[in-house]
Amino acid sequence: MGFDLIIGLVISLVVAGLAYMKKSLSLSGLIAAVFFGSVIYVSAGMLVWGPLIAFFISSSVITKIHDRIDPRDKEKNGRNYVQVISNALVATFFSLIYFFVQKEIYLVAAVVSIATSNSDTWASEIGSLSKGKTYSIINFKEVERGISGAISKLGTMASFFGALLISLVFLLIYGLTATLTLQNTIYFATIIAVGGFLGCFIDSYLGAIIQAKYKGVLSGRITEVKWLPDEKVILASGFALITNDAVNFLSSLSASVITVLMFAV
Repeated sequence: MGFDLIIGLVISLVVAGLAYMKKSLSLSGLIAAVFFGSVIYVSAGMLVWGPLIAFFISSSVITKIHDRIDPRDKEKNGRNYVQVISNALVATFFSLIYFFVQKEIYLVAAVVSIATSNSDTWASEIGSLSKGKTYSIINFKEVERGISGAISKLGTMASFFGALLISLVFLLIYGLTATLTLQNTIYFATIIAVGGFLGCFIDSYLGAIIQAKYKGVLSGRITEVKWLPDEKVILASGFALITNDAVNFLSSLSASVITVLMFAV
């Protein structure tokens, strides 16, 4: 275990350090990423650590591509510790359960949470570039592009491929480690892809009904942050404490818990 901890710490530090240099992680995000990456590596090995790194790399690339196509007014300091926690805590929790009980369903549940995060990031970043119509996941009425709870054809397609990528990484690592039977691995990879895809819809649904949204008192513009330039905002819907990070955490947790309840024997 001591040797695994050293390996996990070193490789997590290398990956997080490179992300920090590329401004994909803030300093607090780097520290959090190294901590969670190390714990996951010790608890569940490459089968969870690999998909986690695939998520951070692919989502960072997708975000940077989005910002080149459609620049946004926001700080360019990368993910902070809160964002890292919201995306990695559930995977860490189920990895620890797997470490103690050695039941593969908890290993899969950990990766499902990562697939959910990747699926949601791809859907949000790519879907917001869609030139087509976007609709509310609640009532399917047309809504503003980029608002939580809005879905589009492009975003839905992106969410599927985001979850599929994580399941394929899982399959690839299986081929290198051969710790599970091929039949079980394909079965688990399918659960991961489907679970992550459905988890993204849970994220959209929670984003629509409980995430805080604010309205400019003058312009009536809807935003998910507590400010607008030169304008006060008021809470228009949702709960003030429920941010996008909270929704990300809850959707990942929900997808993983559903996975355990449906497939645990």
